[in-house]
Amino acid sequence: MGLEYWLKGDIPPGPIKATVITDISRVAEIIKKNIGQIAIFIGPAIKDVEDTVGDVVSRIAELSIAINAPIITSDSNIVKKLTDIGFKNYIILFPLEMVRKISRGELKQYRLLIFIGHRYAYQWLLLNHIKHYRPDIQTLSLDPYPQPNATWTLPPLPLNIWYKNFVQLIELVKASTAKA
Repeated sequence: MGLEYWLKGDIPPGPIKATVITDISRVAEIIKKNIGQIAIFIGPAIKDVEDTVGDVVSRIAELSIAINAPIITSDSNIVKKLTDIGFKNYIILFPLEMVRKISRGELKQYRLLIFIGHRYAYQWLLLNHIKHYRPDIQTLSLDPYPQPNATWTLPPLPLNIWYKNFVQLIELVKASTAKA
């Protein structure tokens, strides 16, 4: 059983709130269970994380390759980094536009949406939209701070510990997909 998100006033009315997952192997299980039905949203705030811990975008690309999931971004710097490392499975689209397409049922292939690197309030709104208009779609926030509107979220962690866990998550996912 996960921890319960504690900022009650940060959650819109309704019974659905995020489950905080403290065990990174549980996050890997969730991802493995949804392989082939995942999209990864990267926001421009990932640069703030990279300034502290190093190259996160290439690590996200590793995760994307391991689970065969497209990366969705509208940030030109992220697109440049992905192109520089030879990664081609990305979609240049505003996250809100993609979320609206998913909520209208135009894109039915996605069952799990992974969010990382968006500003807190913007990601909060994206997740809230999905939660209310497409409750059948699960969401996972991999940011170093909790997101109450996600289905699953990570606990608040210092960036160096968060990065260590993030790298461990990628290794766990890569190991489990190599066996399959």
